[in-house]
Amino acid sequence: MDAAQISHALIEGPGYALMENVIATADAAAARREILDQVERQNQSEGPSYDGRAKKIGHEHVLLLDQGTVFEDLVQNPQILAAAGELLGEDFTLSAFSARVLLPGARPMGIHVDYPYWALPQPYAVTPPLMMQVIWMMQDFTIENGATFVAPHSQRRAAPPDRDRFKSEAIQITGRAGSAIVSHGLLWHDTAPNQTQEPRVAVLINYCNKVIRPMQDFSNIPEAVLARATPQLRRLLGKQFGKDLLRHLKPKPA
Repeated sequence: MDAAQISHALIEGPGYALMENVIATADAAAARREILDQVERQNQSEGPSYDGRAKKIGHEHVLLLDQGTVFEDLVQNPQILAAAGELLGEDFTLSAFSARVLLPGARPMGIHVDYPYWALPQPYAVTPPLMMQVIWMMQDFTIENGATFVAPHSQRRAAPPDRDRFKSEAIQITGRAGSAIVSHGLLWHDTAPNQTQEPRVAVLINYCNKVIRPMQDFSNIPEAVLARATPQLRRLLGKQFGKDLLRHLKPKPA
């Protein structure tokens, strides 16, 4: 499936696409280990949890952009960026970037649409799309370990989730480590219970239309990260915003 086909699937089709084997299984496994190490370090610190609500349902939430080049590469994956560019237009930006770990026995997060839609007044609009979510599978997603629930075509309703309809329509998306689910921000979705004895690890990335304020504050990114950042990463972080605006203001050739 190329970028144009993915964009069509997200707007006119089921609202999501499974991109299989985007990165190597070994790379996904290495990222998974680093995330679990970060969870352990985070839990050993005396500071407050980034997401206390998540902990109450057996989820761990880890911010990733300053956790090493493996994650900087992940957020700049060419196949994913091509899909985001086709859906959101040029100069889209990064809205949020984190890991979500479902511990053994973790409960569902709750049916939802993604930011910025839940922060906007209704009625929503399917087009132009404002956000694309990516759920990276850092290990195999199975029915047992909490593969993501989605309600196909629900993005076309352009409405908050209806619990009864979601229950009757939702399916779980399983896949191999290194694959990614991309979806329209209006797609109804939820996590599933983790019924295994191992944590299930995913990386969540939200890309947004350049005129949408990012959900996550990237103003405090360490200087070391910015110093090695590619032009693409700087653009994703909004560091080129002024230049991009000026470029669009330049008169076009007659």
